[in-house]
Amino acid sequence: MDKFKVNIKKLHPNAVIPFQTYDSDYCFDCVATSCVEVAPNVYKYGLGFALQLAEELPKGCKACFNGRARSSIHMTGMILSNGEGTLDLGYTGEIFMVFYHVMPTLPRYQVGDKICQIHLELTHDIEFVEVDELKATERADGGYGSTGK
Repeated sequence: MDKFKVNIKKLHPNAVIPFQTYDSDYCFDCVATSCVEVAPNVYKYGLGFALQLAEELPKGCKACFNGRARSSIHMTGMILSNGEGTLDLGYTGEIFMVFYHVMPTLPRYQVGDKICQIHLELTHDIEFVEVDELKATERADGGYGSTGK
């Protein structure tokens, strides 16, 4: 299979099909088609479309769409409410992203702006197997800055 085909249904007349600026880009940029302030300084942006894989995944393979903040988000004073939005494949409604505007002195996203990126993430079925010991590794249980950087 060369590419996974994804069906997209425009739900808003100004919906923009997700796009990559460069062939080497990992994610696809998404443009806001609506914005509602759902609580003080909390904004829910609609992307104006719904997604669905066009074909069945191979047996044992699972997937989801992930929405994440753009690298330029630092210029807005906004943060994505949950850091990353996971869209399970069974969800076929409009995609929304919720942002907190934590630095009101900076501008927030407006309808028509690129506000987030999405990508398709694939994995295989997994099974957790309980064991008494794990294989030794160089890092072992070192974490949270244990490399000295």
